[in-house]
Amino acid sequence: MDSTDISISNKGKAFISTNDIEAYNKEILNNEIRRLTIANVQLITNKIETEKIKVNLKTDKIQLFDKKNSLVVKKEKLRTKIATLNAIGPSNVPIRRYQDPFLKPI
Repeated sequence: MDSTDISISNKGKAFISTNDIEAYNKEILNNEIRRLTIANVQLITNKIETEKIKVNLKTDKIQLFDKKNSLVVKKEKLRTKIATLNAIGPSNVPIRRYQDPFLKPI
């Protein structure tokens, strides 16, 4: 045979090569399709899981920014309060005035 080679390799994989074209038997093709289908399903599953993780991360990021913004607002309020108390100066009101009268020393 001039340009046609027929060869049989291991485990029933018989192919014919004619001018760089390979032909496989039906069983081998079915196994290959099954293998590729399983790989494709796994890739799709991984993609769905990745999308879920992305959505969860985006939600967490938004919540963290909201928390950060509320803490920044609280920090500014405390700074204002501290500045106001520092501007007024120390209080000259005796501490005893704020205590319970029944707790006075005997």
